[in-house]
Amino acid sequence: MSPRLSLATSHARRGRLAAAAAALGITLGRMPLASEAAPIAGAFVCLLLLYGRIAGVALEPRWRVLAGLASFFLLFVQLRLIDDLDDLERDYPAGHALSARRAVLRARLRASLAAGAILLVALNAGMGHAWTAAAAATALAFAAPFVFKRLFPTRPMLCLPAFEGAPFAIFTYGYFLWRDMADRELSLYVIVCVAGSMWTGYEFWKFSRKLGTTALQPYQLSPRGIRVALNALLILALGINVSLSRLAGLSQTYSIYAATLPLVWLVWLNACWPGPASRPGRPRWAGTRFVVAVEVGLLAGLLLK
Repeated sequence: MSPRLSLATSHARRGRLAAAAAALGITLGRMPLASEAAPIAGAFVCLLLLYGRIAGVALEPRWRVLAGLASFFLLFVQLRLIDDLDDLERDYPAGHALSARRAVLRARLRASLAAGAILLVALNAGMGHAWTAAAAATALAFAAPFVFKRLFPTRPMLCLPAFEGAPFAIFTYGYFLWRDMADRELSLYVIVCVAGSMWTGYEFWKFSRKLGTTALQPYQLSPRGIRVALNALLILALGINVSLSRLAGLSQTYSIYAATLPLVWLVWLNACWPGPASRPGRPRWAGTRFVVAVEVGLLAGLLLK
């Protein structure tokens, strides 16, 4: 083979690899919650490290950890798909063309949810506590829109325990997976603090991510109601994170960080308000930035001595 032909073959192979990588990137980017994959993975790692630190048990990286991470992400994808299934009637109202489109999407969502449930069972085979936690989180995720929302169609606040309880149940999955792997138990107070530290960040993301858009806000709250909820979540995060630093025996530096971070966000949020009514686009303090800041601080406190 001539050097020129060999060079052309090499360039062609690189071109095919680049095209395949681009296609894979596009496919992964279209997955539900693809842009939130890093914060979700960070939350999972923080959960396992915190339980291990508090119990004094070090877990070795094993395939069950990877299976747990896949299950954890899948539970959040499932939550998103259930929400999409519930929104079909609103997004595709009556009409022949829209009705046909709605039927196709409903079938696709149901198939995806069924595949996800089968995969969850497979990933958690042999882990009784983790499997039960995943099943409970799934059941609550379905019950929120298809039971509670139907029972209280004009009183959305009565659905709040189910809608916000479902993600909290997903965060507690991390404990039950850890329990299966470590064969140890921790108190309810520890579980609530650890799961709550991640849940408050999730809720802040959930309530803030649609600010500056025309989308329906959670529970039909006004901008003022959203502001009150966000302030309450930050205050709750402050209390939980400080308590958690003591439970896990983290450094004084982290304790200061855990208390300062929510206070900084409180000042930032209220100083920039009102955003949605007068400023286009999402404010810089909204979205996953607070979640990432919490996780980075926790990982630094847990891994750096």
